[in-house]
Parts: sequence; C-alpha cells; structure tokens
Amino acid sequence: MKGIPASPGFAVGPAVVLVIRERRPVKRMIGENEIPYEWNKFQAALDQARLELSELVRRLEEGGNAEQASIMEGQLYLIDDPEIVQGVSDRIQNERVSADFAVYETFGEVVKTLALIEDEYIRERIADLQDVKNRLLEQITGETDKAAALLTRPSILLAHDITPSMTAQLNKELVMGFVTEVGSRTSHTSIMARTFGIPAVVGCGEFLAGWSDGETVIVDGETGEVFQNPSEQQLAEYAKKQEAYARSKEELQAFKDIPAETIDGKRFGMYGNIGTPAEAAAVLESGGEGIGLFRSEFLFMDRAAMPSEEEQYAAYRAVLETMSGKPVIVRTLDVGGDKEIPYLPIGSEFNPFLGWRAIRYCLSDTALFKVQLRALLRASAHGDLRIMFPMISGEQEILDAKRLLDEARSELEAEGIAAAAGMPIGIMIEVPSAALVSDRLARHVDFFSIGTNDLIQYTLAADRMNEKVSYLYDSQHLAVLRLIRMVCENARKFNVHVGMCGEMAGDPQLVEILIGLGVEEFSMSAEQIPLVKKSVRSLSEEAARIRMTQTLE
Repeated sequence: MKGIPASPGFAVGPAVVLVIRERRPVKRMIGENEIPYEWNKFQAALDQARLELSELVRRLEEGGNAEQASIMEGQLYLIDDPEIVQGVSDRIQNERVSADFAVYETFGEVVKTLALIEDEYIRERIADLQDVKNRLLEQITGETDKAAALLTRPSILLAHDITPSMTAQLNKELVMGFVTEVGSRTSHTSIMARTFGIPAVVGCGEFLAGWSDGETVIVDGETGEVFQNPSEQQLAEYAKKQEAYARSKEELQAFKDIPAETIDGKRFGMYGNIGTPAEAAAVLESGGEGIGLFRSEFLFMDRAAMPSEEEQYAAYRAVLETMSGKPVIVRTLDVGGDKEIPYLPIGSEFNPFLGWRAIRYCLSDTALFKVQLRALLRASAHGDLRIMFPMISGEQEILDAKRLLDEARSELEAEGIAAAAGMPIGIMIEVPSAALVSDRLARHVDFFSIGTNDLIQYTLAADRMNEKVSYLYDSQHLAVLRLIRMVCENARKFNVHVGMCGEMAGDPQLVEILIGLGVEEFSMSAEQIPLVKKSVRSLSEEAARIRMTQTLE
C-alpha cells in the first residue's frame, strides 16, 4: 500500500486491526418532562469529559510533552464552546430529542461547515471535533472503545483513523507504528506521532478488510509504503534501514547545539514555525534560535468569538517567555482565502485567494486589528518581539499598517502601559507584485520573510490544493527562483534582513539553492531544524552562489 508519510522511521511487527465503531445514535423523541433529565445527562457528560481531558493534559505536561498537551487543551476549549453547547440545548429543548442524538447532530453540523474549507490545517480540526463528540457520547451512553489500551505486546496499529486523544494515551512501549485509512501530515494525530517518535503512514484509503491480527507488517514512514506479510528479503532490507535510521537520529542530536555554518564560515539563522504557544518548546528542543513565524490566526480559530486583547497578550507573552530573549516573529492575522473564521463578516467570495484576506481585511477592520496590535505591543516588553504583516502587495499597505501600529502605541502610552521601543517591523513577500517592487518596500521595513507557499501558487497560477494542476506547482521553477533572487538582492541594497518561512525553507534538498539565492534565515517546523542545519554545514556559500548564478542566467 502507499499512503502519506506522516511520521519518519521504520517499524516491523505484528498487526493489530483496530475497529472503532462509528457512533450513530438512534433519533429518540422525548417528552417535555424528560427535557431536564436529558439536559442534566449532557451537563454531566461535559463535566466528566472536562475532568478526563484536564487529567490527560496534566499527565502530558508532567511528561514533558508540551506540544501534545496543547493539542488536548484545544479539545477542552471545544467542550466549552458556547455555540456547540447552545446547539445541543436547542435540540433538546426545542426539537425534543435525546441528549446523545442532540450531541451527534450538533457536532455533525459543525463538521459539515469545516469540511467545505479548503485549508488542510483547518479541515484536520475535524478529527478533534469527532474526538470530543465521541468522548461525550461515551459519557452519555456508557459505551466505550478501549481497544488500543488492550495491547499486550509490541504491535503496529491499523485503523480507519486514530484520534488525537487516543494517540496521546498510547503505550509508547507497545505501539511500534500505525497506519490509517484517512488523515494527512498536518493532522494533530500525525503531529503527535512525530513528537513521540512513532513511525506512521496515513491516508492509505480503504484497506482494513484485507488484514487480520497478527500478520507481519512493515511501515515505511519515509516513503509512505506499507507492506503486508513481507518477504524475507524485504525484512532483511528493512532491518538494515532501521539500524541506519537509528544511527542518523543519534548523529542529528549532535547538530542541536551547534550553529548552521557553511564550510566557508557563513552562518545562517535557524528558526521554527509555530501555531500555538506550546509549540515553542519543541523549537528550542530541536536547536532553533527563535520563532520565525508565529501564525497568530490559530488563536482566532476553533472558537465562537474573537480572542480578547488580554487573551492575545497572554499568548504572545507565553511564547516570548519560553524563548527567553530569542527573537519571536509574530505574523498578524492572516485570515480569508482558505482560512475561514465564521464570526468574522468576510462572507463567501468567488475567488477568496485573490480577495478580502490578511492585511486587506485587517486594514478595513481597524478595531479588530488594533486589538491585536495593542496586545503585541504590550507583550513586546517581555522579550524580542517582531511584527510581520502578511499579504503585502504594495507600499500603501505598509504605511497604513504602520500608522495603525503607531496609533496603538500612542494609546498605550496615554494609558501608562510600556511597550518596547524600536521593535523590528517586517513583511511577508508572498505576492509577485511585492517581489517585483521589493526595492521600494525595503525602504519601510526592517526585514522580509518569503512565504513560498503562496508565492509559488500566485507566480505559476496553480492552486496548490488542486490535484489537477499540482504538477504545475514547482518550487524550482525558474520564475520562482528569479523572484526570490530579486527579493534578496533588493534586501541587501537597503540592509534589510531576508528570511524564508514557507515549505521550501524546511527542505534539506533545497538548502544549497536558497543559500545561492541569498536567503539568510530559514524558518520551518521544529523537526526539520537539525536536518537543515546538517545540510548547511556540508555546503560552501561561495560555491552555492556561483552555481545559482549560472543556473539563473
């Protein structure tokens, strides 16, 4: 079988087919006198689920698994989401249905809404919703699925899906790897598998019917291949791969605390991308020198209303304190396009990727934008905070954003609230027009960060989420490379620092190209940092520049 490589490594062992029954409560109508009883059942289920998740978060935190704790903490917010609680209440009281059916229908409605959003990260939050739904239904009905906890020997789990909470509770000594029919690399389950070091392949399509417990299985977390009842030759081949992988992991540990410096002495910054405050710890553990991209929009998601200034301030401060003086670049709200936030009045657009999104929306909703800017300015007193504006296409947007930032600073000063002076301001270069006029934009900012995901799709007019044109989405297309070189050259002219935070930055095979183009900092997912460091230390900057000059002419 072939699936998506979700967590690296190789596993060889006996299969355990994990069958999790889909919970589909029968619609049961209730009388008026039963309404209080059903509502109390739901409230009791909320209380018990909250206790279970809080305990799970505590155990994960005590075990040093901050990132996993943050994922499960997100489910705690879902349990108390006012929109969900109100939806269940309305169905019990107005539609007169039982508590289990009310929960099933309410969560189903939210899932349908998220399934329409093209952003892969947002759609993967469906797994968290399903996880919470099942937990509540377990409490209401008393029926539980504990199959994964019944493992008695080291095994490889095969399942339709493995929920985030199940992954968090897996016995790491017994779970050698897992394979699922659905899922993607960005799902919380995949993230947790990578952090726990469990090889995993997801999104294989339907396969469970053809497997039995005890069959030998090989999981290749590098290629996404899965082998059923492999031959002796394949077993011998993967035994060697396991040994080599173990050696390479040990070798990568040596790169954690050393700089990313080429053989001719040029040093490059190694930073991490995060979406939540808890992820910052993983960046430090991987040898990151700072946060190159804090996607602040994730503070606005999975909730019924905008986070307050105080909530945002606490999140930004938490990251700064975790990083202990290391740089933290926060991207201001990047909403719209494929990132839909229901409580914001963006509405449906014919082409949302070219529409009212990111800085365009924030400049039109100055009240919302100022709340975020005030929170960032307040947090700047606690570390090296840097603000980055997304989706910039021309000079006026920078001037307008900086004017609002100055207004927010003046308001805070009038209130006697301190903010760091001289905080660096940067922009994302992800629109071709920004790259083409980067010499003009450089006059207004302290740094550029190239967002290659959007820059590639806009330059090549190829939707990166559309399988029919995915063959056109080429990170090494000559047009893309020339735009990156232009940005780097213009940045040098004005002494503006230039980094990269798109997927290209975390690809060890592209490091030489990016160094040759003039990129000075690389920001990526935490687990990629040692790999990119290793690649940098094997290269010559001078040779990379000469090679790229020849390539682009």
